[in-house]
Amino acid sequence: MALQLRKRLPNGETRPWTLREVIQGKPINRPTHPMLVHFPIAFYIGALVVDVVSRLGTFPSASLMAIWLILGAFIGSSGAVLTGLVDRSTMRPGSKARRKATQHMLVQFGTAAVFVLVFALRWGSRHDPEASWLWIALEAAGALALTVGADLGGQLVFLMGFRVGAGED
Repeated sequence: MALQLRKRLPNGETRPWTLREVIQGKPINRPTHPMLVHFPIAFYIGALVVDVVSRLGTFPSASLMAIWLILGAFIGSSGAVLTGLVDRSTMRPGSKARRKATQHMLVQFGTAAVFVLVFALRWGSRHDPEASWLWIALEAAGALALTVGADLGGQLVFLMGFRVGAGED
């Protein structure tokens, strides 16, 4: 993966990359959104798993660990959201890809809202030795929504070919 310090135009001239192009990963010739989405996915699901484990055995720090996982997911989501919004902004308004990207975005924002609720509900009990069944139920609903949203994003790439191909602008 070579870092291209300047964009080469079709006429052979070069110019600095725009901020949009940098956020999209054009200088490294890789889309950045898919690189960043794995972190919030893993952390949200990890929080659910840790909470379930806390109910199955003795794991006194599980609630605190789940809080940190959710917080990590929020931080990771900030990069995924930024790069996703920039990618969406390059799509033609009204196109099938833009509609699919909007569905993906709305489902993932809904997922984040569920986990913000879970975070707020559990903050005062973060040192409890086991997770509340309410937290687990909400996290399971959030994980299900996350899976649906991830599938919509996957459809953009694997079925519609968005940002797939060499030398694409």
